Amino acid sequence: MGGDYSQITYAVKNMIANLTGMICDGAKPSCALKLASGVSTAVLSAMLAVQNNCVSSVEGVIDDDVDRSIHNLTRIGKDAMDETDRCVLEIMTSK
Repeated sequence: MGGDYSQITYAVKNMIANLTGMICDGAKPSCALKLASGVSTAVLSAMLAVQNNCVSSVEGVIDDDVDRSIHNLTRIGKDAMDETDRCVLEIMTSK
């Protein structure tokens, strides 16, 4: 979309902020909805970024540094999702 490096970092941080609320509940056809959400979020995040709009570091897991924001997101996936995975599996297997 023609953004500079700063705007690209804004897009990444906007996307992370938007997606961190989404959890996985197993691979199935509804995953296509999650992919569509991810793609539309990426486009929305880029559109916001080229207008110099960015989620601030006081909101959620976003940090002033884009690499730290990415690290925070991966930490959620690596560390915090263990309990979420157990809970989701419990819900899915007890239906």
